[in-house]
Amino acid sequence: MEPLDALDHISINDLLCRFFLAFDERDWAAMETCLAAEVFIDYASSGREQPSTMSSSEFVQRRRNAIDTLAKHHSFSNLLLTKEEGRLRGRCNYLILRFDHAFTGEGEDFYHSCGAYEFLFGRAEGAWKITSITQRALQSWGNRQLHAGTRKAEA
Repeated sequence: MEPLDALDHISINDLLCRFFLAFDERDWAAMETCLAAEVFIDYASSGREQPSTMSSSEFVQRRRNAIDTLAKHHSFSNLLLTKEEGRLRGRCNYLILRFDHAFTGEGEDFYHSCGAYEFLFGRAEGAWKITSITQRALQSWGNRQLHAGTRKAEA
């Protein structure tokens, strides 16, 4: 295992902050800038799409097509990075809070999830980009029907 440069760690942390914020703000253009031209995606553990490789624009379009009315808040913690053969491998825990805009604090007008993400990062256009995303879902709770991606997987 090669030593990791502190500036690379800061760059990857910033990249993940921008990536998750793009989900929350539905900023699809910003999301695409975080991704390599082709990205491997594996969300199978959460009952969503099966593993596949797709273009960054297809990934963003799939997120766009799953539009719902939920207010979202993505956060991540415990970021661990390792360098191997010119790329970086990352792992972090996640918590995704999702609330229906009509949430009153009562009932199940929310759908939350937690788990871990595994990422691969490569250099492109002079910056680190996400080349692979694997979600390892741990637990979800609340009203599953509010989450557009989950509804499609069950259909």
